[in-house]
Amino acid sequence: MRKFGLKLWSKDFIKNKDFVASAEKALKDGFFDYLELFVFPNTFEDTHQDVWQRFQHIDTIIHAPHSVQNLDISNPDEFVNNQQKLISSQKFADLLDAPFIILHPGRQSGEQFLNESIRQFIAFNDCRLTVENLPGYCSQTKSLLNGVTPNEIKRFIVEANAHFCLDFSHAICGANTYKKDVYEVLQEFCGLQPDMYHLCDGDVASTNDSHLHYGEGNYDLKRLVLQYTAPNAFITMETGHDIPSDVTPWLNDIFYLKKLISA
Repeated sequence: MRKFGLKLWSKDFIKNKDFVASAEKALKDGFFDYLELFVFPNTFEDTHQDVWQRFQHIDTIIHAPHSVQNLDISNPDEFVNNQQKLISSQKFADLLDAPFIILHPGRQSGEQFLNESIRQFIAFNDCRLTVENLPGYCSQTKSLLNGVTPNEIKRFIVEANAHFCLDFSHAICGANTYKKDVYEVLQEFCGLQPDMYHLCDGDVASTNDSHLHYGEGNYDLKRLVLQYTAPNAFITMETGHDIPSDVTPWLNDIFYLKKLISA
């Protein structure tokens, strides 16, 4: 049976506790199957007690910081800083017995930067590290990215023994950036046997990763889930960009998606 995850951010435990409480209730009431916790650098000490108290009995996956938080594993000069920024994620994975720590490839595109990203993946020496495919272009950092194509992701899996998180929106955006057929690219990614998935809605012809709530875009969500995820898949709902007040939009998402895929 497919499992659907709700995403929280470690800073929510400091700045948005009402949302955290709402999410906690929804998880414990069984509306979602697991938590994906995005960990900001240096937040473990300030938040781990609250996280543990609320979610110690909830299955959890960890998402490490990425280039927006200046963790860029394609830059050899930032290796030590990257290690430091990863520590809180590793501590939370230890605390909550998380099997995966999702880590983005680097900010810069090109063979030398891809090689450096893989080198740092290996050097971090953590068997929980999970590579996530990226869109071709990051609108926030205004840069091309690596880890975009199936062949690039395969290198992380083969050379760094990484797990793999297939992000559908990133795959669609990357295919559009490089003028490839979306569904052929998705089939290639599925051949890499992802360990888990990220799913939002969006514009299937766009290069922009918009993180729309389900039903707000034109992705064929039913096809994405039923044709391109494993029957026992972990699928994190990566929907919404606004600062949330409660979990209602994500409850709407899960109800919408489950009805859609069961029809």
